[in-house]
Amino acid sequence: MNFHSIDFLLFLPVVVVLYFATPHRFRWMLLLLASNVFYGSWRIEFLPILWLSTGIDYAVGRMLPKVADKRQRLGLLLVSLCGNLGLLLFFKYFALAANTTLSLWHGGEPGAFEPIDIILPLGISFYTFQTLGYVIDIYRGRRAPETHAGYFAVYVMYFPQLIAGPIERPGRLLPQLRADHAFDLRRAAVGGALMLVGYFKKLVIADRLAQTIPTILAAPQDHSPLTVLLASVGSIYRYYADISGYADIAIGASLVIGIRLSRNFDRPLAAASISEFWQRWHITVTTWFRDYLYLPLARRGREWWRKPAATLLTIMIVGFWHGAAWTWLAAGLIAGLVMIGEGAVRRSRSIARVASGAFGAMGLGDVQVRFVQDSANRVVLWLFLILLGSLVNAGGWAEAMAAWSRMAELPAQIGGLGVGPADVLFLPKSVLLAVIALELYQWLDARRPVFERLSERGLPTAWAFYYALAVVILMFGTFDRSGFIYFDF
Repeated sequence: MNFHSIDFLLFLPVVVVLYFATPHRFRWMLLLLASNVFYGSWRIEFLPILWLSTGIDYAVGRMLPKVADKRQRLGLLLVSLCGNLGLLLFFKYFALAANTTLSLWHGGEPGAFEPIDIILPLGISFYTFQTLGYVIDIYRGRRAPETHAGYFAVYVMYFPQLIAGPIERPGRLLPQLRADHAFDLRRAAVGGALMLVGYFKKLVIADRLAQTIPTILAAPQDHSPLTVLLASVGSIYRYYADISGYADIAIGASLVIGIRLSRNFDRPLAAASISEFWQRWHITVTTWFRDYLYLPLARRGREWWRKPAATLLTIMIVGFWHGAAWTWLAAGLIAGLVMIGEGAVRRSRSIARVASGAFGAMGLGDVQVRFVQDSANRVVLWLFLILLGSLVNAGGWAEAMAAWSRMAELPAQIGGLGVGPADVLFLPKSVLLAVIALELYQWLDARRPVFERLSERGLPTAWAFYYALAVVILMFGTFDRSGFIYFDF
């Protein structure tokens, strides 16, 4: 049951009606049943894995406060870590490790062996992180365990965010699951509007970019340097539109029920540095890694190298989590090194003195200096994003190297006046207009929610806008592609 399927568009209203028609004390049962139906509609054979993870962490969470011995507490924590991470590592990375080993064994000869392929259970990364965070917080003494097995199961399996987040902390989601929500028409309208924006991102932008971008990056030698560069940028935008589109639909669907999920994206492509980019990109994932990996590593000692090492390791793992491929690990390594470099430059007093003297000699004021610094940071960020886009979408090292080699010819193409409309307009005009419209919408929404702006002008204006948006989705959306990118994560 996909978010953009007819099944889900029928499933959600039925759940909403039944939820508000059910007495409060039984609503958790309805949400648990709906979540299992939703997940089981994908692959029912993976439901036992979901329940196993839920059962392990519920039991460990209940036992931890009753155990005083440090070794026994650590042993319980290891049960949760090994049980959950063991499943995640097997399903997500065993095939990569096995295929790499087999490839080395056969000398890297193509077609020398049949690659191992293991189907990844949907949402395993997200519900694993969600339950692990819950257990770690109890182990650290930061929260009490949930005593109601039913509410805990709903916390893990809540269907809007089960497959691809947001990753919710127990202190935020569990109280909302227990609360007695009344139906609110305005809140439901806001949720529905957010879902439409998500569908626009996914169907009109992401899936249409997916029809063109991969073919260019798979054969960069057949396209001009500028086209390959723009395709690399387009691949990053495709990722953003697809993943943030899912988040918008999930948050909107949950809002109709009355449960507010965490914000997951904050215009990451408007960031002024790689550090800021990661703070705005899939916020609940990056903050999870910050709280449960980076901070424990960075605070373990006072040596100068601990924070840079923790940064590098964390960003590499974040990159590797995004994709079970060595190219993703390399992307994480590059991002981590650049982030460390950014921090070193920012903290360096000698560099600050030299820059201040140079800016002063040029007669630049504070506003101009900030603009130059932000522009330089953005150039570094977009060089990384272009590199990342070609690296993780090219299909392999050979294709990535070919894409970089082709993009390196861009100065020669520009110098030879070889740039033409075909180098830029290789995408349908409807996609380009959709990207421009989305950026304008997000720019306005960041300053003041568009829904509020429209509501002030009266319900007819608001309804006309979102009705027109729905028509655009139906006219220009692509409905023949299945799933979201993060389903493979």
